Amino acid sequence: MLRSRLREKCGRHKQPTAGCLDSQSVKCSAVPGQRGFDAGKKINGRKRHILVDTLGLLSAV
Repeated sequence: MLRSRLREKCGRHKQPTAGCLDSQSVKCSAVPGQRGFDAGKKINGRKRHILVDTLGLLSAV
């Protein structure tokens, strides 16, 4: 609701049509749980993902 109002105030359509997806590999401790391996960075840990629209407003985590 707040995001759609801000988009309309900036002269955009209230629903975004494009976005940017990014991920980050994070080392985690020895606490049991979900973890994987990022072969590109050779890091044991978790991957965090974030999706933002063209204005930089958060869409999904």
